[in-house]
Amino acid sequence: MNTKPEITKADRRDREVMLKLYQDRGPQTEKQLLAAGISLESQARNAPWVAEQVKLAEAA
Repeated sequence: MNTKPEITKADRRDREVMLKLYQDRGPQTEKQLLAAGISLESQARNAPWVAEQVKLAEAA
């Protein structure tokens, strides 16, 4: 039984964009991410992953 959700290409791309924006400019608002082409639904799905990556990078 596979309980892990499948990550789509679009989600993978959005995660990369969100992480890159954070690294380049710091925290982004909902509107800034929308302007970058990331939907509200995608933000909700992918923000936890991005936050985890930021925490891991800061801890290193």
